[in-house]
Amino acid sequence: MRMKGMENVWITCFASIDLKNVTIKLKDGAAAELEVKIGEGNLTYTEKVNRDYTLDRGLLDDVRDGDEAPMDVRMDFLWEYIKGSPESDSLPTIEDVLKRQGAASAWVSTDADACRPFCVDIELTNLPTPTGCGDQEVITLPDFRYEQLDHDLRAASVSCTGKCNAKVATVVRTSTST
Repeated sequence: MRMKGMENVWITCFASIDLKNVTIKLKDGAAAELEVKIGEGNLTYTEKVNRDYTLDRGLLDDVRDGDEAPMDVRMDFLWEYIKGSPESDSLPTIEDVLKRQGAASAWVSTDADACRPFCVDIELTNLPTPTGCGDQEVITLPDFRYEQLDHDLRAASVSCTGKCNAKVATVVRTSTST
């Protein structure tokens, strides 16, 4: 039963994130970025919270936060295109960026501490389709460092795993409905 005047208060639209609608940017600490449009694949990240439980005579008694844990990130994908910014003649590959080599050798780490290993921010922008079915969502995984790159030449795919020096991702949603 609808109340008069309340027809358009809540509009619910659920849509999972389809990587075909997502643009991934690998960003450095200055102005360089590599935009990657995904064709097929997946990106997962895990946020962990350690808890320390204490017992009193064998029974649960108290709980407190334990040591902080970094986010785990895994990317498995085939890409449709790669675009660099600022525009230049030498476009780095994804591996160039992650390893800060070749065309990405001058990239600046996103970590403020220059003594730490090089890292980038991963920014995912989800533009749901059809427009108006869900909000635009930007997920930022800060200070990502790769730990393993797996290459499958037959499948023409790359898998990358690593960690972010952060406990949680930053998620910003912007309404696309009119």
